[in-house]
Amino acid sequence: MNYLNEMRNKFSENITKGKILDFDDLINSPLDEDEIEFIPYLKDWYDTIINSSFLPKIENGMEEIFIHNSNNFVIKSKNTKQIFDSVINQYDLNIFFELLTLRRGIDWNFQEPFASFKYKFQGFNTRVTLIHHSMTSTGSSKMFIRILNKDIIPIQNYSHNLLLKDIINKKKNILIAGATGSGKTTFVNSLLNLTKTDEHIIIIEDTEELIEPNNKTTKLLTDPKVPKKTMNNYLSYSMRMSPDRIILGEIRSKEAETSLLAMNTGHNGFITTIHANSAHDAINRLALLFKIYSNKELSYSLILKLIASNINYVIYLEDKKIKEIIEVYGSNEENLFFESISDSNSL
Repeated sequence: MNYLNEMRNKFSENITKGKILDFDDLINSPLDEDEIEFIPYLKDWYDTIINSSFLPKIENGMEEIFIHNSNNFVIKSKNTKQIFDSVINQYDLNIFFELLTLRRGIDWNFQEPFASFKYKFQGFNTRVTLIHHSMTSTGSSKMFIRILNKDIIPIQNYSHNLLLKDIINKKKNILIAGATGSGKTTFVNSLLNLTKTDEHIIIIEDTEELIEPNNKTTKLLTDPKVPKKTMNNYLSYSMRMSPDRIILGEIRSKEAETSLLAMNTGHNGFITTIHANSAHDAINRLALLFKIYSNKELSYSLILKLIASNINYVIYLEDKKIKEIIEVYGSNEENLFFESISDSNSL
């Protein structure tokens, strides 16, 4: 058993130095008789860590896997959550977390305690979020795995689908709102599938989740370690690349101003997402972000006017369904003029 622990420590120490040992490099050579009998157990351990075989089997319909610690795995499917009995201890789980970030070339430590990236588990594309133990009250690092849809959901599966086709065809600017896990990214992929195959589409994302709709798509991924690779910078670059559409993964800060200015200079067909609790709240949140991060001294009424002049539709999602659509007509002072669209007038 001491030999097994020694090899686990050796593997872990090399990861902290930026090296992933092959199994042959891991084992000591030559081996004595006591060590040889532990090789099968060591190989099982190594394969479990390298191949992440301790994770639950991912199946269609699964949405997320929450790993709070080695004894607390939760599988979330539509409207259900279930506990999963893991076969890994906390020490090995921590090794696995470090292995993941090393594979992705991501800094994850006391100074950089949050990481989010795309990763493929069991043939499924996922978005992984890692929380460093230095951030938690329990002292345990955590991992949240969101399973991304393999297939694009047909627009017919959504309500208002005829209206949605018309909005895309006419290159209206769309703000998509909803809470985390409401289906915003999945919905954007469905909308992108409606675009024409000859359009030059620029997609700007933090984590690679959106599916390129054609071979003329330019996808730009931000890098928090590189000052010039931010959403805001990419928006500025993209306006010089003659895009037919700009797709912005999510508005969170300075890009609120830059995206609105891009729309205001004639870049139509803009699609972006924002966290909000309703369609109307999405407008207020966008205005607030503009106010906070802009260096322009504009009143709320002027910011609202800029938004109302450039955002044509706000679509609010809840539980993977369209809950509300509003068509924005304009504003007066701090009043927004809009119409809520029901199924009866969705074309």
